[in-house]
Amino acid sequence: MAENQRANLARTIFTQYRDHCGLFWRIMLPVVIIGIALEVVVFFSNVTRTENYIDDVFRENVYTTVGNVNTISGVYPTLSLPKKDASVESSEPDVSWGILPIPYFTSTDSEGITWNWGINVHSFGYGPAILLLLTLCPLSLAVARISRSSQVSEVALDVTPLTAREMWRQTGRKAFKILIAFVFFILCVDVVSYLNGLVSWLAPSLVRGLPIELVGILTIVYQAYFLVTLSLYNSCLILENNSIIGIFRRSHALVSGARLRFFGIYLLTGWIASVVTSVLLGVALLAFSMFTPDLAQIRDALPPLKFLSLFIGGDVEVVLPQLLSVPATVAILIVKGLIATFFVPIWAILTTHLYLQRADVEKEAI
Repeated sequence: MAENQRANLARTIFTQYRDHCGLFWRIMLPVVIIGIALEVVVFFSNVTRTENYIDDVFRENVYTTVGNVNTISGVYPTLSLPKKDASVESSEPDVSWGILPIPYFTSTDSEGITWNWGINVHSFGYGPAILLLLTLCPLSLAVARISRSSQVSEVALDVTPLTAREMWRQTGRKAFKILIAFVFFILCVDVVSYLNGLVSWLAPSLVRGLPIELVGILTIVYQAYFLVTLSLYNSCLILENNSIIGIFRRSHALVSGARLRFFGIYLLTGWIASVVTSVLLGVALLAFSMFTPDLAQIRDALPPLKFLSLFIGGDVEVVLPQLLSVPATVAILIVKGLIATFFVPIWAILTTHLYLQRADVEKEAI
C-alpha cells in the first residue's frame, strides 16, 4: 500500500509538472528575475566586503580573495592563504570531493585531494534564492486548482484555464499573512541556532564544554523535526482560512501520525535534488571551462570517471587561485538560480498533494 502511494505521488508530480510547467514558470518568473539579480549583486558585494576586511585586518596581505566553485553551491568568494610557488598556485587548485549522504568522514588521497563524506541535501540557505519560497503559495493554489479540475473536469467552471496573474492576484489578498508566516517559519526552524549563538555570547565556557558533534546532532534533529512538522504551512495558509498560529497548528495536526513517512519522502526528495543539482552544475561548469580560461582547472577536477560519481551523490569543490571573471561568475550564478527554480514546483506539487491526502484522511476519520 505504501509503495503504491509513493508510486502514485511520483507519477502525479511528473505528470503535473510536465503538463503545466509553462504555468508554473510564469508564476515564478518575476521572483526568479529579482532573485538572480540580487544573487549577482550580493556576490560582488561580498567580494568587496571580503577585500576590505583583508585590508583592515591583515595589513601584510596574509590572505587573498579567491573563487570557490562548488557543484552544489555554485560560486562564492572565500579567503585563502597564497602559495609560495606561483607556478603551483596557477596549476593546482585545491580540490575537495564529497559523497552524500553517508555520515561525515574525511580522508586525503595520495594526490592531495580531500574526500568528504557527509549528510548534505540541496537547500536555499539564506541567499536571495530563498525568495523563491514565496512562490510556493501561488504554486500550491495552482496545484490544488489543477487537482480539483482533474476530478470534476466536466464542470465548466473548473476547466477555465489558470493564469499566473490570477494566481498572484488571489495570493496577494493574503500577502501580509504570507510574509509574517514566512518569517515565523524561519524563526521556528532556526531558533536552536539563535539560542546557541546567544549562549555562546553569554556563557562561552558552557558551549566550549559541549562536544561540537553533540551540538550539531541536536541542531539537525530539531531542524528536521520542525521542517517536517511545519512543511504544510503554505498549503494550510493559501487553501484555508486560519490565523498565523492556526496555520502552523493545522500543519502540525495534518503531519501527526505520518511524520516518519513525510521525513522519508522529504529526505529522498532532497537527496535527489542534490544529485541532479551536482550533475547539472557539473555539466555547466565543464561547458563553461571550454570557453573560459579561468575555469580550466575544472576539467582537471572532473575527469570522466570522477564525473560519474556525481550521479550517485558526489559533490566537487574547487578553490581556484583567483576570482573568476565577471562574465563567468554571472553565468554560473544564473545557471545555479535556474536549477534551484526547477525544483520549486516539485516541492509545491509534493507538499500540496500531501496536504490534500492528509486532509482527505482527516475527513474520512471524522
